[in-house]
Amino acid sequence: MGDRRILHAADIHLDSPLQKLDQYENAPVDRIRGATRRAMESLTRLAIEEQVDLVVIAGDLYDGDWVDQNTGLAFVGQAAKLVRAGIPLLVIRGNHDAANQMTASLPLPKNPDGSEIFLQTGQPETRLFEDLGFAVHGQSFRSRAERANLAERYPPPVTGMFNLGLLHTGLEGDSGHAHYAPCTAAQLTDKQYDYWALGHIHQRGDYALEGGAPIVFSGNIQGRHIRESGPKGCLLLEVDAKNRCRYEFHALDVVRWQQCTIDVSPLKHRDEICDRYQSWLATQIDSADGRLLVARVRLQGATRLHASLHQHQAALRADLQSISVAFGADQVWLEDVKVRTKLPAEGGVRAEMEGPLESFAHVVEELRQSSDLASVIGAELNPLGRKLPKELLGESEQAAFPMTDPEWIEELFSAASADVLGRLQPTEDQAADAAEHHDRSQEAT
Repeated sequence: MGDRRILHAADIHLDSPLQKLDQYENAPVDRIRGATRRAMESLTRLAIEEQVDLVVIAGDLYDGDWVDQNTGLAFVGQAAKLVRAGIPLLVIRGNHDAANQMTASLPLPKNPDGSEIFLQTGQPETRLFEDLGFAVHGQSFRSRAERANLAERYPPPVTGMFNLGLLHTGLEGDSGHAHYAPCTAAQLTDKQYDYWALGHIHQRGDYALEGGAPIVFSGNIQGRHIRESGPKGCLLLEVDAKNRCRYEFHALDVVRWQQCTIDVSPLKHRDEICDRYQSWLATQIDSADGRLLVARVRLQGATRLHASLHQHQAALRADLQSISVAFGADQVWLEDVKVRTKLPAEGGVRAEMEGPLESFAHVVEELRQSSDLASVIGAELNPLGRKLPKELLGESEQAAFPMTDPEWIEELFSAASADVLGRLQPTEDQAADAAEHHDRSQEAT
């Protein structure tokens, strides 16, 4: 048996709904919403061009029940292309597409050998591809919240074949994802398979133990928001005549999310932030290789510009957006600007503050450290909340006041306190001139 190739992908989330996208002015909504389909098309194209022998998808092909049949038809079209190219495809269901009712009603193409594309639920199933020397062991989720250790019941390896375990799992629960189908790397290693193709965790990583087989999350093939940043795609395995394998990453994403983090501590003026962003953007455009780049700017660090940055955040965003358009044309969209700066401080209070400013800074710091901050803000917003429609209340993603979200609380508090401080202080240009004068005085001393 000579060298053979397997494409391992997971977490396609076909037609995943991207919520709150419409709230951004000039957002390329259609390009982003269609990204998961285009990424799936890239997967098919790569498999055919690279002449792989088998494609495996480790769960979450879909993102729940479909809005209409077009989502299923999009997958059927890509699966049919693989079958026509003589490439078998095996898919297991994960927590997002467990026992999808619409899938059950949609006729799917059969693999070149006449077998089904989806592996069964209820118990592990082994598919043999004797002409390739492959044995694939896998099991689909029966329900969305699969809490059982499915791997425990996976069968022993088939002697003389390359044994691949296909599993959707939270592994040991050390990620931000829900802990489904829990198991340990040691348990998977004990199965003595040659490779574990995992899905569910959207960050690529190998959890192999020393001397054991690769235990690999391929990550999702398309980032859907800023927390899924960087290149996304699949893994191509090369299996040699002795059933040893190596793998490499291939990018499939058509939209790339990236965060630009700028430490503003050493900066004296807002223009320097724009310069830093422009330099970062030039590098990212080169590496994006023609993809749509969705950028978020995060400003952090202790700075005398703290109040001004919060107070004039709209103007700063406009400046950065202008740079995005000028240098990125239609290839770059600035998704958001997060100001997470703080005042230069000694013990939490800016050293040069005196009188009312110092008192104000003390009050702000005490409130920020208080465990009752959310309650205080909630009480202040309550009269306004009573005037809002019901769909904007509660703890849903559409809530106007998500009081259980600590990041939202911190952002609101920082913006409000910085706005008050900005009204009490000189303008940005005056502050910059004063800072420059202060620095010269220090040098002279």
